[in-house]
Amino acid sequence: EVPFEYGDRLEMQIRLRPPQQFGTPGAFPYADYREREGWSGVATVSRLDRVQKVGEGGNPALRLLYGWRERIRQRILASMAGEPAALLMALIIGETGYLTEPIREAFSASGTTHILSISGSHLALISTLIFGLTRSLLLHLPTPLLLRLSLWKIPSQWAALMTAGPVAFYAFLAGGEVATLRSLVMIWVYLFSIWINRSGDVKTSLSLAALLIVAFHPQAIFDLSFQLSFLSVLMITLTFAWWQANFPEEIPKRERSRYRVYLIEPGRLMLLSTLGATLGTAPLTLFYFHQFSWIGSLANLLLIPLAGWLIVPFGLLSALFSLREGAGFPFIEGHQWIGWLYYRLTQFFAHFPEADLHAAAPPLWMIVLFYGAILWMLIRKVSWKWMAPTVAVFFIIFLGAGRFRLPPERLRVTFMDVAQGDATLIEFPGGKTMLIDGGTGGTFNVGRLAVAPYLWERRIQTIDYLVGTHPQMDHIGGLSYILRKFTVGEVWTNGTVRDLPFYQLFSERLEEKGLQPKIVTASAQPMEIGGCRVFFLNPAAEASSEDGDLNNHSIVLRLACPHLGGEGFSLLLTGDIERGAERRLLEEGSDLKSTILKVPHHGSISSLDRLFLSAVAPKVALISVGRHNPYRHPHPEVLAAYEALPAQVYRTDQDGAVLIEANPTEWRTRTYQESRVKKIRWRAPLIPQEWENLKRAFTPF
Repeated sequence: EVPFEYGDRLEMQIRLRPPQQFGTPGAFPYADYREREGWSGVATVSRLDRVQKVGEGGNPALRLLYGWRERIRQRILASMAGEPAALLMALIIGETGYLTEPIREAFSASGTTHILSISGSHLALISTLIFGLTRSLLLHLPTPLLLRLSLWKIPSQWAALMTAGPVAFYAFLAGGEVATLRSLVMIWVYLFSIWINRSGDVKTSLSLAALLIVAFHPQAIFDLSFQLSFLSVLMITLTFAWWQANFPEEIPKRERSRYRVYLIEPGRLMLLSTLGATLGTAPLTLFYFHQFSWIGSLANLLLIPLAGWLIVPFGLLSALFSLREGAGFPFIEGHQWIGWLYYRLTQFFAHFPEADLHAAAPPLWMIVLFYGAILWMLIRKVSWKWMAPTVAVFFIIFLGAGRFRLPPERLRVTFMDVAQGDATLIEFPGGKTMLIDGGTGGTFNVGRLAVAPYLWERRIQTIDYLVGTHPQMDHIGGLSYILRKFTVGEVWTNGTVRDLPFYQLFSERLEEKGLQPKIVTASAQPMEIGGCRVFFLNPAAEASSEDGDLNNHSIVLRLACPHLGGEGFSLLLTGDIERGAERRLLEEGSDLKSTILKVPHHGSISSLDRLFLSAVAPKVALISVGRHNPYRHPHPEVLAAYEALPAQVYRTDQDGAVLIEANPTEWRTRTYQESRVKKIRWRAPLIPQEWENLKRAFTPF
């Protein structure tokens, strides 16, 4: 627990660095996302006891409100545990730090991730509830008082005014995140439209809210939550208009049965809302997350009302009671049961076959064409006989083009930028794939943020050979996510077992998939994949898994493709081996000479052996290393040694992902940084720069 709160002025010695930005195609643009939220950097401290409180400041009202938020969090933690506690904190106070990876995966697969962040749907449901209760109370006032109030405004207008304050209170109690405050502006604008008796014009209210937000924060227009929030509301509004035009209500309201009024019509309303929002935002979720959850329409139909009209109001009521001095969190058993049920329902939807489909991001022109066609049909109120086939065709194209993969005719090796860690993808001629390591796991899961998106961008759904070089977090931590999301043929490990959470999760994922790891050592027979020979050089056959030297037990592979590159092409992948393993390979007379070398142990000085370098004699040396890493990899002496060979040195922290392609006549190297569209320099000739950018934009990495 951190003994500080909002408004405290702190004094500490920090290590400051920019937010992590993965230079891997398809990876989540984490640094851009944080920059738009106002982050200028990420600071770390070595020890909490070195942080000193030197004063207090901040807004007194916010200090009081965030103090209540902290007290609610402590009351929940003291009374509950597990998934119910984590979900309750996320839904009522916006505290997502306790959400485990399985919880996040279940909500992601079921298409309900938005429920875990306090945003438009939460505020809309809460404001609807408060508005309805307030209006009902006003209508039950004594007739003389009601008539006097109605001289100024009707009950609905007074209810809108009285709803604005409680909704704002909830938004700030939930942490006051940027996305939450944007949703609050949207709600306020709509409440204002009711106050001035213009509530029927939803599109105007939506436009005004967008203009207000962009006026105060221009970069918001590039933010995903802004795009999804406004797009979903717009698509819901247009879907309703289209439905009413194509299927007008023929039965007068007074003649409709209660069953129809209280069940059928609200159910239809919810179904149209979820369908409009899901289909309307699907191209963007494919573009940003390479994911489309078809089950989301059904899941949201049940889970949104359950959260908005039961869990959140019930939880907020309990939270307010818990603010009393000495009070606990009331109705614990009820919250436990509802939280357990909610999580099980989410898992139920998440486990539907192919509940979430993954594909490459559609091109921007196709997204623009989709929205242009849908908006035109909705505005023109085109018949459903044309609308349904059009939407179906677009989604077949989106998913088909994003999942269909032609087997490559050349060898492709991609060293991904996964920060301080390793992840290498080999695509063999003929279509077989091999993934060697998967970066770091945990909360900042590189497998989820960088490795999997790149695989989807390459239209890869099956990994034929999954290799964990050695059981360290920065190598196999991200593979647990890969095992969850992809079909895997064989898994190779060095046989070392560790009693640590990340390794236990890796083992659990293997069991879930029914996979038995194949333990490989230097005694394993070479195998042929796609015309290339794979040689196993390390660990030694007699190596003990009890030995604490994890790095020197890394799996070392040498790939030899004599038919590629003109004069032959070879690749040496070394894991984290150090001098001990390097010297053993030299002593055993292993054939080490290779065109490409993945530099051992991220360029650490402990892995520098000049005789080993001379034996390999690489033309290209690749260092997989994180920006501003605490180990200061790569060591200057290591860089000097490779440059003296001479070898062309690439670094993932500077060059981003590095792609090496080999065909029968040649091999070539490209970097992600070279392939990215560059900012235009206004003092230089514009046309040549724009031409180069066009070539980069239409040349896939």
